[in-house]
Amino acid sequence: MSTLKLMLGMIPSTSKIEQEEKALIAEYEKMIAFAGSEALAKYNRLHESVNSAGFKQKRREIESLTYKGSEEHARETEFLGLQKAKDIVSYFKTEGSAILKNFTSLDGSSKIKEIEDLQLFVQSPEFKQKERMKPVTFKDTEEYGKWLEFKKLKGDKEVKKNLNPDKVKRFSELQALVTSSAFLLKKNMKPVTFKDTPEYQKLQELKTRKGASDVVSYYKFRDSKEYHNWVQVKDSARLKRYYELQEYLKTKAFNERKEYLLDKRRFDKTDMFRELKEYDTLKNSPDIKWYFSVKDSNKFDILKSRELTFSDEFDGTAPDSSKWINRYYPGDKLLHDSYSISTDLQCYTPSDNFEVRHSVLRIITKPQKMNGKVWDPAKGFYTKDFSFTSGIINTGASFRQKYGTFTAKIKLTDPNVRNAFWLIGDRITPHVDVCRSGKGKVWFDLFTAPGSHYRKSIGSKYLSDFYIYTLDWTPGAMVWKINGVEVMRQTTGVPQEPMYINLAGGVDKPIGGISSMEVDWVRVYQSK
Repeated sequence: MSTLKLMLGMIPSTSKIEQEEKALIAEYEKMIAFAGSEALAKYNRLHESVNSAGFKQKRREIESLTYKGSEEHARETEFLGLQKAKDIVSYFKTEGSAILKNFTSLDGSSKIKEIEDLQLFVQSPEFKQKERMKPVTFKDTEEYGKWLEFKKLKGDKEVKKNLNPDKVKRFSELQALVTSSAFLLKKNMKPVTFKDTPEYQKLQELKTRKGASDVVSYYKFRDSKEYHNWVQVKDSARLKRYYELQEYLKTKAFNERKEYLLDKRRFDKTDMFRELKEYDTLKNSPDIKWYFSVKDSNKFDILKSRELTFSDEFDGTAPDSSKWINRYYPGDKLLHDSYSISTDLQCYTPSDNFEVRHSVLRIITKPQKMNGKVWDPAKGFYTKDFSFTSGIINTGASFRQKYGTFTAKIKLTDPNVRNAFWLIGDRITPHVDVCRSGKGKVWFDLFTAPGSHYRKSIGSKYLSDFYIYTLDWTPGAMVWKINGVEVMRQTTGVPQEPMYINLAGGVDKPIGGISSMEVDWVRVYQSK
């Protein structure tokens, strides 16, 4: 199938391959850069957080919260129960009443004390006895006894005849007494009853004082069930609890908590919700979706499986001397000079046949008279005159590699010029032509030993434009490709030694004008 494609020229265009690889590399680098970005780090932190068991449990707890059944609800219910309780209702009704105010003003006052003292007095045995007294007349008085004594002495003969001085004296005393106004008043006294006693007056005083409206109210209230309830509740634990709960229900903390528990969208107002929304936003962002769509895909397998070990994009004005030497490696190493092979028609120059412009290396082959060194296995080194010049560069001193992918974007151009991208080690063989032009075709060669040669060619249509020539080299095979399409595969005689890169022009037969091989870039990869 690949042979047919090559024959018909139905291979991917070079520009398309480059654009796709450039886009793939850019996307891969973007992925690598994004992997270290703060946005992804933030997403990963949020992903771990919002998907953690702790986050989910906390969310369930928040969303399952209700006011009913909460401690706050229990306290409010307890308060409302106390607020409606009969004893508490009666207490507060009493607490703010005028009756209690009157009672408080009198309780413990001298006014009540005096009434209480009078009450004790009228309840005493002495008062009760006085209350039961019979009326007292003149005959019940001491004066009445003296009256009788006076009357008796008045009829006594000894008094009349003045015979007994003591009696006469006593009579005179009594006569003075009974004729006195005080005695006469006593003699003519009305009968004395209980109502005429001080005790009776105190009883009346008690009745008067207890009949005062404020005192009546005082005693009536003191004996009421309202007062007894007020006294019982006043310093009770229930009332203390009522006030505690009342103050608690006024606090900012309670009201905020109640509002929070009654809020059906309470989770939406949490930092957790904001964290979740931020996570969802990031999760659905184009960058995150793209990153996870490519992260574990096989899209970048080719890039992940290889490591760039050598490259030259020819961005300078001449070949980079830190990478390339401009003559055969053995000549540079042994002679410190350039040479050509005895069969070559061209002499290799150090710099005149190289041109780098617009990031493209041109190795120029042209008619030019020049004298130069030649190597002949039978004769050794000698000099001769050449009619053509060209250029050669290689990485023999800077870079060698065993196995991997060797690739370059090259325009071989002239079918009559021998331009080549090839690999070699420290010996003449093995020798690998990744691509070369000659006899009007593009060739792919493997020289495993002198006289042992594997090759394949494709038509001249591939000479006139840039193509990407690739050699995939593994311990068991070498595969030649052009623009990703396999051209040749070799599984025997596969080299097993490090080799270096050569780019060279040359001629096998005379040419009439200037020709060049153009190299846009060279890259080498090692499998990871």
